[in-house]
Amino acid sequence: MSVRKFKIKIEGKIFEAEVEEMTEGEPAAVENRREAQNPVTTSSAPIKTAFIGGGKSVTSPMPGKIIAVKCSQGQTVKKGDVLIILEAMKMEQEIKAKVDGTISEIKVTAGTAVQKEEELIVIS
Repeated sequence: MSVRKFKIKIEGKIFEAEVEEMTEGEPAAVENRREAQNPVTTSSAPIKTAFIGGGKSVTSPMPGKIIAVKCSQGQTVKKGDVLIILEAMKMEQEIKAKVDGTISEIKVTAGTAVQKEEELIVIS
């Protein structure tokens, strides 16, 4: 099994974490029961996209605040490119392009509060 290292930012503080991949059916070892009872979780909700007009709309997977817009109108993007950084539940989440295309419209700016399924970007 491989161990991977990650940096996690929580309330402005950066922590390092080591994560070991488990095989299916393997019991999880819990070293710190107190933390295990109150784990920090992130949303696993998929980033939704919907066709509108001639483009594809990228929507917010959850309510939050836009921290950064990493693209510009007219920019060509590839599937997997980071478009927006969304802060939700004091964690940062990368909103990535689900399709190749050109950014035809950006509907948010840094500091904007957004709701779940709110349209953020249109890719054509």
